[in-house]
Amino acid sequence: MDIRFELIGPDSRQELRSLYTWLCDDRSLRGRILIEPVRGPARPDEMGGDLEAVLAVVSTLAALAQLPFSYAAWRDGRRPRSQVIIQVMGAAPGELEAVREAFPDVSVRPIAGDGPEPEPEPGPGTEQEAGR
Repeated sequence: MDIRFELIGPDSRQELRSLYTWLCDDRSLRGRILIEPVRGPARPDEMGGDLEAVLAVVSTLAALAQLPFSYAAWRDGRRPRSQVIIQVMGAAPGELEAVREAFPDVSVRPIAGDGPEPEPEPGPGTEQEAGR
């Protein structure tokens, strides 16, 4: 499961760098959760894009249990002014709710396209339409 932290606000870039550094330096996450920067597109005068999000790749619910503690310690020590949004991709049934419970003060959303695909609507050219 991928957990993507995004920050929206006046100091979001600086706070996102701080969160990234904090999670990377947390010994309790090392070897359990892969922390990666997510960079946006580079501007013409840059070699690389700005940090746009922090991605935590979680392979077990046991590893997920430590991530909220690390995040809470960062939040309590920094008091970010930016709104924090967590997007979740690749969650098994029940895992999205576990993430919501683990981060009660954060907006947690599934990433579009995650989960089962909806059934297509009958329309022109489909078998249901042709049987009329």
